[in-house]
Amino acid sequence: MQEWDNTVDVVVLGTGGAGLTAALTAAVGGASVALYEKSGTVGGTTAVSGGIAWIPAHDRAPGLTVEAALDYLRAQSFGAMDDELVTTFVRTGPEMVDFVEKHSDVRFEVASGFPDYKPELPGGRPSGGRSLSPLPYDLARLGPWQNRITAFPADYSNVGFDAETRARLHADIDDATSGDICVAGTALIAGLLRGVLDAGITPATNCRGTELIAERSAQHPGVAGVRVECQTGSVRVRARRGVILANGGFEWDTSLVEAFLRGPMRGAVSPPNNTGDALRMAMAHGADLANMGEAWWVPIVRIPGDTIDGHQRSRSVRLERTRPRSIIVNRSGRRFVNEACDYNSMAGAFHFLEPRGGYVNDPAWIVFDAEHLRRFGFLGTPPGGEVPDWFAQAPDLPGLAAAAGIDERGLTSTVAAWNRDVAADCDSEFGRGSSAYDGYWGDDQGTTLAGRTLGPLDTAPYYAVPLSVGSMGTKGGPRTDGDGRVLHVTGHPIRGLFAAGNAMAGVTGRAYGGAGGTIGPAMVFGFRAGQAAAGNAILAD
Repeated sequence: MQEWDNTVDVVVLGTGGAGLTAALTAAVGGASVALYEKSGTVGGTTAVSGGIAWIPAHDRAPGLTVEAALDYLRAQSFGAMDDELVTTFVRTGPEMVDFVEKHSDVRFEVASGFPDYKPELPGGRPSGGRSLSPLPYDLARLGPWQNRITAFPADYSNVGFDAETRARLHADIDDATSGDICVAGTALIAGLLRGVLDAGITPATNCRGTELIAERSAQHPGVAGVRVECQTGSVRVRARRGVILANGGFEWDTSLVEAFLRGPMRGAVSPPNNTGDALRMAMAHGADLANMGEAWWVPIVRIPGDTIDGHQRSRSVRLERTRPRSIIVNRSGRRFVNEACDYNSMAGAFHFLEPRGGYVNDPAWIVFDAEHLRRFGFLGTPPGGEVPDWFAQAPDLPGLAAAAGIDERGLTSTVAAWNRDVAADCDSEFGRGSSAYDGYWGDDQGTTLAGRTLGPLDTAPYYAVPLSVGSMGTKGGPRTDGDGRVLHVTGHPIRGLFAAGNAMAGVTGRAYGGAGGTIGPAMVFGFRAGQAAAGNAILAD
């Protein structure tokens, strides 16, 4: 007979957007909820993100339909997504948004003008409208919890996807991270946390879920609870209605990354807590898996001496590769991708495998000139600022090639061809500047779409910075049904086990719809899992 240290209706592991939404929904549905977080702070990757949720068929912008959203996702999924689950996501999105706004402090607004990531595909939205941003939030409303939301270290604070998104949302970085007013992912987590606290749930931090405890009764096979390792020791928590895995992916576990991902993943830009806990627990109970080769890919730079919790840190690169007067080249000095396209789509180019040469585009280099640096700055170096010594630099392109280890002939010929294209206001090789998305992160002063991202490299000195491919999180995990119930390898649901967010198999497969394409599905399936768990039949004590 199993002995329990605590008994509740629902246990939720993880306090990102998926976990907080699941806990809130289950509590509003009448369930008693225990919420555990591995880290000492709450919010996970969501807290350090832009906080945007991609909800493609909401009613707050004109012209959004379920049919168009499904056409758009199918056009980029290459048959790798579960159509039924995606339909559930698209149709449930508006209901989730209304629920969260009713039962928490989160308030959404349309991220005006933010294009879908592939807006020219069937059903795509070049003018945006599908991405919802949380309104700024007053952290003072959280009382003693206001300083317990996950945040990156303040150093290099203007490098990375969190800072970039804040800048694009016109939220001044310094103002947004001082005082009590917060924006972006911090605001989303803070508003959700207020709702969870008001629902009577106090998150237990520094508590890592390590083992799902089986229900041994022949009448009720499945999961009966979970073992959680806290600073005070190990506790066994009975979950009469279910355990919801919302504790992230496996991007920080080298062995799992090497075993499952489809190509190189050189570093994660998330906080270093996502080490595959949910995946291992679900696998131990026979969970079926899906989408295991995929991640939310992003190009990264690794700044010397830049660490987080003792680990080398990786930073996403978006502004620097999109603005004029910069290109990306491989070791042969050749361009191999539209530098201004959405970050997730760049992975295929980095993963190109040449039989004799290996991954010929990894590593790569961002090459830029003095005028780019003077106008925009680069990776934390302000416009006109002192150039760090880890930038390769030279007074001419042959010297830069030698300094960076790039083929000289390839680099000089590539820059010459690039400059000719720029003069013609087009990228003849990869179409940079032809999509509405390409210009979104570019130069606001550009007078044409192409002019926002195209610019010659013609002003010495020249610079190069190493670039590789990383991820914001993984997309593979236990397969679920439309209510987040984890499916066994035999196809039936594992009684009492649910998953949401990056802990579940990503429902959109390879597709990444637009800004918030991670958080939108995470919150929707957190919502659905919370509903289903709260309504689950109670196991006998």
